[in-house]
Amino acid sequence: MLVTPADDLHEFSRVDRAEAVTAPCVLLSKHDPVLEFRFSWDTRATDLMYLATDPGAVSNVTAPRYVENFPAKMLVGVDGAISQTACVTKGGRYFTLTLQLPQVQMARKSRRDDIEKFMRAYFPATVKTLDCA
Repeated sequence: MLVTPADDLHEFSRVDRAEAVTAPCVLLSKHDPVLEFRFSWDTRATDLMYLATDPGAVSNVTAPRYVENFPAKMLVGVDGAISQTACVTKGGRYFTLTLQLPQVQMARKSRRDDIEKFMRAYFPATVKTLDCA
């Protein structure tokens, strides 16, 4: 489980699926980010490993590995994941979703298995909401 159920969870989102503009969405516990998403639409496929290992904080994922047996491209790290699929919309031809868990401490056990399970369910469900052509 990535997030422990709590009464104080709330979302901050600038995502507008109809406009298909790159934007963040954050799940907060009180004032602390628990899950950080980045919804991104692009005209061409992006190199996920490049995104994951970029030293910037936008899509950085620690120790990324590609996931096999998934219909879209996906890589998972110890503190996040990135998935991408063809999805023709107003914003482009490809949709990329980045997930980061800012609370994961590197000294603790990896959350890789939980992250992969979450993305296997969340990513396809999200893509269904995008009205891909």
